[in-house]
Amino acid sequence: MNVEAFSLRGKAALVIGASNAVGRACALALAEAGADVAVTTTLPRQQEEEALNLCLVALHALGRKSFAQQLDAANAGAVEAVVQRTAAELGRLDILVNAHDLPYAKPVTEMTPDEWRRVLDVNLTGPALACRAAAGLMLAQGKGRVINVISLLGERGITNGSAYCAAQAGVLNLTRALALEWARSGVTVNAIGAGWTEGMGIIADEALKQQLTRYIPHKRLAQPDEIGSAAVYLASDATGFITGQVIWIDGGVRSRL
Repeated sequence: MNVEAFSLRGKAALVIGASNAVGRACALALAEAGADVAVTTTLPRQQEEEALNLCLVALHALGRKSFAQQLDAANAGAVEAVVQRTAAELGRLDILVNAHDLPYAKPVTEMTPDEWRRVLDVNLTGPALACRAAAGLMLAQGKGRVINVISLLGERGITNGSAYCAAQAGVLNLTRALALEWARSGVTVNAIGAGWTEGMGIIADEALKQQLTRYIPHKRLAQPDEIGSAAVYLASDATGFITGQVIWIDGGVRSRL
């Protein structure tokens, strides 16, 4: 086995959504593997900006080139601009991680059309815009890694989760479709299917956390670092023949009846 194939030295990554626990873990894992990493929020909110700045401090502590930027991930012009900034400041773009996450739960009969659109705009259109923006650079250089972080709810329904579940399922099939579209280009497109994870925004309180833990065969939530490790694997040169796939990190939930 060529261990060097897992090194990300000399590579540049953009992580959209590094202001949430899973996105931050992916950004730090890529940096620990040697990559320079640009990070953004999903939405331009103060809470996300504060979390993103802490992530940037950690990236600098690892000695990596980096920058942090507030972003509305559903704004096509802003997404294109941050992709171009990444290439300009880090010298290239090899890895895109879409870790968008706007948690939302509401009965469909109480949901307004604007609320439905906003959930899909951020959680589905956002990753699609980022893939489209990064494609120009990656296809031109004949190599790239796109990693979409999706929820377990892309394959499982949940009460009051129609908009969120629909968006996650959309990203799942976006991954598969782009993998086929770019199969001969040197650009791979894969997903990490994250089960219930510590720090995940949709886990609203301790009571819900305990309820979910009882349902998981491992009897615990995933740790964000476990998602980050999978991002390094999919970003590496060792996975050039893997595309259109999902690595499920769910503690066995999908194996249950």
